[in-house]
Amino acid sequence: MEPSPAASDLARDTAEAVLEVVPSTMRAVRGRMREGRAEGVSVPQFRVLLFVGHHPGTDLSSVAEHLGASMPAASELVSRLVRDGLVVREPDPLSRRRVRLTVSPEGERQFADARGRTLDWLAGRLATTPPAQLRRIATALRELHAALGDVTAE
Repeated sequence: MEPSPAASDLARDTAEAVLEVVPSTMRAVRGRMREGRAEGVSVPQFRVLLFVGHHPGTDLSSVAEHLGASMPAASELVSRLVRDGLVVREPDPLSRRRVRLTVSPEGERQFADARGRTLDWLAGRLATTPPAQLRRIATALRELHAALGDVTAE
């Protein structure tokens, strides 16, 4: 069934709002997460750590694609994280040519610390918002997630 012109206009207006709000919100969240990263971990390394944490068992080509980097550049970033004990590299049991990456317990601790500080900051920013409005925001975000599904798979 084809959506009505009014529904299409509303969908476009909603899409405009998402494009306006989500990028600036994510920049602020990423900035806070980076502030919580361990001393000596570069921003690109932290991005690798976040990606591997969200995609356990991922491989080097997926990391490179996520970063928009070459395989050698991604490999160097991963190697430093492995050397620093933040990421574990292990052979894939299904393919000897593939290496699986996971976050080490120390990497998980550092990520959890950065995430906790980010949550505290974000909660502090939202603390003066009336409870009814916070509930509407939370509901709208959950509904947006449900409407879009897993867009990372596209």
